[in-house]
Formats: sequence, C-alpha cells, structure tokens
Amino acid sequence: MIRNTEIIKSTLYAIATAALLWMPLAHGKTCTPNDAMAADAMVDHLDSWIKVKETFIKYGHCDDGEIAEGNSEAIARLLVDHWKFLPQLEAMIKHNPPLKTFVLRHIDTTLDTDDLDTIKTLASSSCPSGMNALCQELIGAVSQAKQSLVHEHQIPSLDDHGRNSLKP
Repeated sequence: MIRNTEIIKSTLYAIATAALLWMPLAHGKTCTPNDAMAADAMVDHLDSWIKVKETFIKYGHCDDGEIAEGNSEAIARLLVDHWKFLPQLEAMIKHNPPLKTFVLRHIDTTLDTDDLDTIKTLASSSCPSGMNALCQELIGAVSQAKQSLVHEHQIPSLDDHGRNSLKP
C-alpha cells in the first residue's frame, strides 16, 4: 500500500510539473474570438484521438471555461466508450508529449463520477500491454479529480469496504 501511494504521489508530482511547464507555451498565444468560436465548434466533433490532437495543436490556447469542459467530456467519452483506441493516444503522445498533459488535465471534477470510476477500472484492469505508465497516470488523474470533488463539495467517498471515509 505504501509503494502504491508513493507511485501515485510521484505521478501526480510529474503531472503537476509538466502542466506548469506546458502552460506558458499554451497561454503565450491569445485566444481571439474567432479562435474561441472555432475551438467551441470543434468540441462537438472530438470523436477520435486524432481530432483531440488537432484541437490541442490548433486551439490549446483557448482551453478554458466551456471549451475546457467540452474537451473534458470528449476525452472522457473516448476513454470510457473507446478504450480499445488508447494505443493510438500513446503513439501520438510519443510524437507530441504535451498532449499527455492536455489529456490528463481533462480528467477533472467536471466529469461524471461514474465516468471517473470507469476510467480508473479500465486503466487498472484492462491496460494495454506496454502502457502501464500511461495507465498509472490515468489512475492518478482520476484519484486527484475525486479527491478534489471530496474536498470542494464534501462529497462522501467510500473506502474499500463501502464505508464513508469522511470524518465527522
């Protein structure tokens, strides 16, 4: 248990560091009203990892507010409903490492908790061969999102025995 906690902490630290390093690059470009409209229009068509990558490259600087929520939902749908295509994401990340930060950042508190649970289950029990590192990072992102939900909204979380884990 201690080893898993150390792995999760290390993974979350790596994610946070990567996000901080990437943010200036993405936010160095101004999101014009035309960019925002185009990014918003793309959200409804993010049905493949290729389209997510294209949106990230073209409109990553507009990833805020409703656009960010739409990106999060699209990424969740790809993970939950099209898990078998995770190797495509892994291949794209190898050529464009900041894409991983973008994807992991969108496993967030705006997602339905059932989707978060499904992503964690898939990453834990159906991780494609050779993709353990990405699956562990997905699990870490889910855990971080669920912890944020608990702390932000005081939503009770259940421990491994189905008991409320919030202290009175």
